[in-house]
Amino acid sequence: MMKKFNFNAATKAVLGAGLLSLAISGCGSDGKDGEDGKPGTVGTPIGAVSHLDAKIQSASIDDAGFLTINFDLSDANGTAVFELAPSDIAAVSFGRVGTEDEVGSTDLEGKPRDIWLSYFNKDKGDDHYTGSSYFQGKNCETCLTDNGDGTYTLVLDKAIDTLEKYAYDADVTNGIYLGVKANNNAGDTLVDNSFFYWQPSSDTTQDKPKALIANETCQSCHRPGQDGALSMHGGKHVTLESCTFCHTDYNSYMKDEKDDAGTVVRSYEFDGSIKGMAHEIHSHSTFNGIYPQSASNCQTCHQADEGLAMADAWKADLDTATCMNCHNSPYAVPSWHWDSENNQIAESKQNCVSCHNDPNGGVRGAESGHYLKNDKAQAAMATVTFNSMSYSADTKTVTANMTVMAGDTKVTLAQIDPTPYKYGGFTSAIVFNGVVQDDFLVNYQKVGYGNFTEGTEGSINITIADGDFDVAKVMETEGVSVALSSQLHICFDGKGAVADCTLSEDGKVATNAGPYVPSDTAYFAVDGTMLDKSPRIQHAEMTACQQCHTTAIKHRFSNDMDGCASCHNGTRDKKGAGSSNLAYIVHSKHYVYDTDGSLFFKKTECQACHGDNGFSLSKIDPKAAPVAFGTTDAQRLSDTNEQLVVSPQTAACVSCHQAPYGLNDATAAHIQSNGGLLKEDGAPLTTLGVPASEYDMLNPAETCSTCHKDSQILEAHANWGSSH
Repeated sequence: MMKKFNFNAATKAVLGAGLLSLAISGCGSDGKDGEDGKPGTVGTPIGAVSHLDAKIQSASIDDAGFLTINFDLSDANGTAVFELAPSDIAAVSFGRVGTEDEVGSTDLEGKPRDIWLSYFNKDKGDDHYTGSSYFQGKNCETCLTDNGDGTYTLVLDKAIDTLEKYAYDADVTNGIYLGVKANNNAGDTLVDNSFFYWQPSSDTTQDKPKALIANETCQSCHRPGQDGALSMHGGKHVTLESCTFCHTDYNSYMKDEKDDAGTVVRSYEFDGSIKGMAHEIHSHSTFNGIYPQSASNCQTCHQADEGLAMADAWKADLDTATCMNCHNSPYAVPSWHWDSENNQIAESKQNCVSCHNDPNGGVRGAESGHYLKNDKAQAAMATVTFNSMSYSADTKTVTANMTVMAGDTKVTLAQIDPTPYKYGGFTSAIVFNGVVQDDFLVNYQKVGYGNFTEGTEGSINITIADGDFDVAKVMETEGVSVALSSQLHICFDGKGAVADCTLSEDGKVATNAGPYVPSDTAYFAVDGTMLDKSPRIQHAEMTACQQCHTTAIKHRFSNDMDGCASCHNGTRDKKGAGSSNLAYIVHSKHYVYDTDGSLFFKKTECQACHGDNGFSLSKIDPKAAPVAFGTTDAQRLSDTNEQLVVSPQTAACVSCHQAPYGLNDATAAHIQSNGGLLKEDGAPLTTLGVPASEYDMLNPAETCSTCHKDSQILEAHANWGSSH
C-alpha cells in the first residue's frame, strides 16, 4: 500500500530547489543557450471570426486529371484563419475558355464565340448536359489539409469529366471557383466565393476571361446580406461569377410544366445558361412587378466599364440563343416570324443573327434594336434644360424658358405630345412649385402644353399666370426658392429619330409619342438667379433608386428626388384618405415578394436607399412643414373641409408604421408624449393627423431624435420581417 506524506510550505520550497538543481546537474551544461522553440500559431480559429476571405495561391492538375489547390484563409483584418473543416468547402468548380465550335452551337459560321467549358459536366439525358457537377468537401474527409497557419491544400478526388465532348487543355486560360461556407461559434453563416485563373502549361496567372458584367453590377440590386441577395443553391453561390462556372452556354435540359394537380401538361427544352436564366427571369419579373425595369434595357446590367474586357459583347449580334431568351412568343416577334400552328418561331427565322446583325449590313441588331433605333430608349436619353425664369410682380406671371434635346437635335414644339391628359390638363407639362422650410409650398401644379410657345433658337417658352396657378402664393412667400421640373413626351419616327407628332382622329392620342423624358429639377431665386443645388435636405440620392430602376419609375422619371417630391410633397393627401407624400408612397412600394413567395426586398433595409445617414431623424428639422395625411371628412380637399397634418419627424415614422401592425395605441401615446402631433384625441389610428388650422396652436415640439438615434434605428429594423 502506498504511503502518504504531508509536506509543509518550507519543506516543499527546499525540496523543489534541490530537485531542480539535481535535474540541471544531471543534464550537464555547455554554457550555451539552446535553440529557440517553434513559435506558436498566429491566427484565429474559424469559430471566432465574422468574415472570411479565401485566396487561391496556386493550382495544378496531375496526369490523371485530378486538381490540387493551395489557398490562404483570412479574416477581415487579414489575420490567418485556421480550423477550416472539409465540409466547409461548399463547392469547387473547374473549367476553361473554349469556343462554340467545341460544343456545336455556332450560329454564324466562321465566327464562333468564346464560351466557358466546364470540366465537371453532368449528363441530363437525351443529349442534354450541364456544367454543374461540382466538387463538395462533405464528400471527401481526407481531401483537405489544414497546415495550421491559415494555408490549406485541397486535393480533389474528382477527376476531369467532360462527357467526352471536349478535352482538357493546358495551353489556354483555365479557372477555378472555390466556394467556402462555414459557421462561427455565434451561429453566423460565413460565405466567400473566390476565383483563380491561370495557364497550366506555363503556370502563369491570367486575367479573368469573358468579363462581361461585374459582380457589383448585379449586387446593386441583389445586395449582399439583404433580402434578394444572390445566394443560390443553399446560400453558397453569392456572386455572378460563381454562376458562370456551372451555368455555361451549352447548359440545357428538359423541363416539365405541371398543372395544379401535378400532371405534366407540357415538356420543353430549358436554356440553363447564365444568360438564358438571367434574361428569362428578369423578363418575366418585369411584368409581375419584382424587377423594376424593362428587361429590354440591356444596359441596366450590361453597363459600360473600362475594367471589363467584354462589356460591349452584347452588341456583337453573334448569338441567337440570347435573342430567344426574350423574343420567344408571338408578342415578342413580328407576326411573320411566328408559326402559330406549332406555337413557335418559324424554323426559317430561328437563326436571328443571320439577319439581325446591324451595322453589318443587316436589320436592327441588339444595340440598334434596343437603343440606337429604339424610340423608348431614345426618349430616356433625351434631356430638358431650364434656361431661365422671371417673375412680373405687376402681372403676377412667371415666364420660364427651356430647351429639349434628343442627342444633338433640338426638339421643337411640334415634336412634343400636345394631347389632353385623361385626368385633366395636358399629357406634356412642366411642374411649377416653390420650396420653404424644406418642403414644397403647394399641391403639384402641372403647367401643360397649352402654356407653351416657341422661343428663340429652338427653345420653348412657358407662361404661368396667377389664377390658373398659385403663382403669387409661391413667388411672394418669404425665402422661397422656385422649382421647375418637366413631364414631357416627345414623338419619334419609329426608329429612334425625333419626328413631328401624329394624332389620332379624335386628337386625344399622339400615336408616335414615346415615354416620359427624364427630368432634372432646376431652382431659381425670385430675382431669376439660378441656384446651383437643391435647397432641400436630401434624405436619399436618386442614384440609389437608379441602381435598380435605371430609367423606369411609375408614370414619369426624374434624375433627382426633388422631381418626385415636387408632386408627392407634404401638402398632398391621397384624395382625402391617407398620405401622398413621397416617403409614404416609396415605403409602401418597397416590400416585394418574388414569384415563390419569398421576400425579395424589405422596406426596413434603410441603408439600401438612404445611404449612411439619410434615414436619420436628426436631419428632419422639427420646425419643418407638417405632412398631410387626409382631410377632416375623408373627402377631396375643398372649401368645406381642411387637411389633417402630422408633425414632420412623426410623419417619417408613420410613413411605414401604420395600424394595425406597425402602430398601436401605446406607440401613438409615446409619440404624442414626446411632442409629436399624430392624431386628434379619440380618433382611430386609421385617421392620422390634426386639423391644419390647429397645428400651430398645438405647438408641436418633437424630441424623437433624442432617443431614436441612427444606431438605434438601424438596430430596431435589422431583423424585422426577414431571414437576414
